[in-house]
Amino acid sequence: MTLRRVLGTVPVALLSAACASRPWTPSVSVAYWAQDVPPPNTVALPTYPEAAQRWQLPPQNPWARWQKLTLLSVLDAAPQRTAELPDVSQLDVVHDAQNAGVRVAAAGLPADTLWMVDLRGAASVAFGASLSRASREPVATVLTFNNWPAESEIIPAEETLSALVQMQPRLPQPDDLATRPVILLDAWRLAFREDEPDEDVTDNRYMLTPGDLPDPGALRAQGISRVVYVVEDLDDTETEEDDLHETFMAYQAAGISIFMVDLDFVAKKLQGPVVWNEVLVRRHYSVAPRITICSDVRFYARARGGFGGVHGVPSGGRGGFGFGG
Repeated sequence: MTLRRVLGTVPVALLSAACASRPWTPSVSVAYWAQDVPPPNTVALPTYPEAAQRWQLPPQNPWARWQKLTLLSVLDAAPQRTAELPDVSQLDVVHDAQNAGVRVAAAGLPADTLWMVDLRGAASVAFGASLSRASREPVATVLTFNNWPAESEIIPAEETLSALVQMQPRLPQPDDLATRPVILLDAWRLAFREDEPDEDVTDNRYMLTPGDLPDPGALRAQGISRVVYVVEDLDDTETEEDDLHETFMAYQAAGISIFMVDLDFVAKKLQGPVVWNEVLVRRHYSVAPRITICSDVRFYARARGGFGGVHGVPSGGRGGFGFGG
């Protein structure tokens, strides 16, 4: 069985000049590494129940309601128990993310903080898995990967799937209700936003809506007053991803502080236990109102029917459709 892309490069024109008109979000910067495709590797595939058992939070966990196992469910359709998947261990960002997860764990996870990790999907998985295994506190890794692989696709869902089937977090116990939430996102999800896919390409991008993420009330109910947003490189990232903008605005309005850090910051600033208020003070992030692609009808027109779904226009102004809704 082969799940990896048959094309060595992304089947759309790389980053048209129109990108310059958009803020630099994680999906814009990750697209510049589109040709950084790891070599294939034969991977033993678990069944979907086996994979879900590795990643699924206990139903009693307060963060379980936001977890998505969509990408893992592709394993139900696997006719064989091995597959050629990208060898994500060859990606530098995966190693950097693993090391960052260990450093954050050593620094100590405060009970009042939600982590949102918006890296290339395999790197987000690596961060969450290593953090949960190394942490003294129980960690709730919340998957948000909401698409499937396709033979001719825009974004490499197989990379994230490869990481999910080869890495494993330490899940909290059912009675561990005071878990530290770590939401794992795939920075690929809205890549190539200015490009129009070829007609034979599957548009497997997706958006997350505010309903896919904890609202301010849910955070307050769990004692969360701070969000740390982790990106790969702050030299290449100005703002949060477009589909997070509404959620971040709501957090800010509710008095929940937001901080933006990158992997280099974690490597240099976290050398053991820290006082988080002191470490993060210069990384405070103020969310400014802006127009996003979530309300851009031209984006949905370029998507040729809506991210593999059937809707070609935003749903309720949020773009919740196809696999992303």
